[in-house]
Amino acid sequence: MVEEQPLNHKETTSGNEILSQYTLNLETVTIRVEKTAGTSEVIYTVEEPKLSKRELEEFFALKNEINDFLPDILVLSNADGFNLNNLLSSFVNQRRPWLKGESIFKINYYLARDFQGYGIIDPIVRDQKVEDISCDGPDLPIFVYHKDFGSIKTNISFPSAENLDSYIIRLAQISGKSISINAPILDSITRDGHRVQAVYGSEISSRGPVFTMRLFRDRPFTPVDLIKSGTANPDLMTYLWFMTEGLNSALIVGAPGAGKTSTLNSILLFAPANTKIFSIEETRELKIPHENWVAAETRGKNTIGGQKGVEKLNMYDLVSMAMRQRPTYIVVGEVRGKETYALFQAMATGHTTYSTIHADSMDSLLNRLENEPMNIPRVLVSYLNIVIFINFVRLQGRMVRRVTEVDEIIGIDGKTDEILYNRVFRYDPTNDTFHYAGTSKLYDRIAERRGETHSSLLEEIRRRSALLSNLSQRPETDISEVAAEIKKKHWEWVRGE
Repeated sequence: MVEEQPLNHKETTSGNEILSQYTLNLETVTIRVEKTAGTSEVIYTVEEPKLSKRELEEFFALKNEINDFLPDILVLSNADGFNLNNLLSSFVNQRRPWLKGESIFKINYYLARDFQGYGIIDPIVRDQKVEDISCDGPDLPIFVYHKDFGSIKTNISFPSAENLDSYIIRLAQISGKSISINAPILDSITRDGHRVQAVYGSEISSRGPVFTMRLFRDRPFTPVDLIKSGTANPDLMTYLWFMTEGLNSALIVGAPGAGKTSTLNSILLFAPANTKIFSIEETRELKIPHENWVAAETRGKNTIGGQKGVEKLNMYDLVSMAMRQRPTYIVVGEVRGKETYALFQAMATGHTTYSTIHADSMDSLLNRLENEPMNIPRVLVSYLNIVIFINFVRLQGRMVRRVTEVDEIIGIDGKTDEILYNRVFRYDPTNDTFHYAGTSKLYDRIAERRGETHSSLLEEIRRRSALLSNLSQRPETDISEVAAEIKKKHWEWVRGE
């Protein structure tokens, strides 16, 4: 079904306070974050080129004509050098030679948006400041999670359940999957790596079809990005640098959406060059700029490409497989079930492992690990070296992400059987600062292994912290630049320079 209008926008009231404004797509689209004059509600506003009545009629006529040729276009799209935007532009020029200037520019924009992009939410998908898009039903405003303003309402909505169902079918198609009344749940990855979870129809969702899209960015977070955003400071990231380089196993713990995967991805940049990383995920989110990296994904369905009886491969299977490939680091995107036991077994046999898990404190973490469905014996928990907590914190009226605590696992108390740990870093929300406790088992171990004095190790810590601080003060830092500086510093340290 074609949209009743190319925008499905609601106009915002003049007089709103503009909190932020920027342009996208070669300045074709304007994004404004506004505070409403009456209710002080913060709204994310998308402003695209406006079409006149005649331009609107031409747009819908062309869209219907192109839909008739769509199968042929899709066949061509598999050819080398194929450019759908160029083909659409050529189609318009041949069918509507009288369209000139700004009119053809605007119509080409909407055709490219709807056929090559993501339709009415395409501007949001392109916005690098948006992390999640949530549509809760037809004729309801779409919500986004904005890096600067948190969860806010947009001026975009789908006008009807039929319209939204059609859009969800399209999301399934561009993800290489299908969705229907018989199989109404979609969990997929789009061609650009965005994660989509959708429900078709109204049998499961009483308010009608819904979808959530978690946006994947080509440029992954680096340690420098975490410092720039205030999630951590240079001293804390330097500690995690030594932790990763020294092959210490860690869990990154926090609430959903708190930034666990981004933090995991960033600290893996500290892995020394040439060391082998084996990552395991249900849906691909990690993006590690490391040449010696095996990226594995589970296979959850027993029918692939129409073939029945294809063997399922779950997280447990892949962790077991990873151990036989002798990687330096085994990374599991998130642990939830029996794969956790395999991961801790890997720790116990000397592998360095990293993963994320949902919990909000050390007590709740231990409770999850030791009970169903993970069932990790306390003696295995003691093989974990570091626990990193990351959470949302309210700061100056908005929610921000902060590493709130870093703990070192020391062992098990022989009398009480309690897990002993040392809190190395803690976050102080009153002044948005991070505090080092002054003692670290990790730093002590490094000094002992290298035969270093504490003063010489402290000097190296300061040098690395200063390097990360300097990189974070640059306006732009490319990931390759950060990786090169980390690699250089590592080899200097190894050679004792």
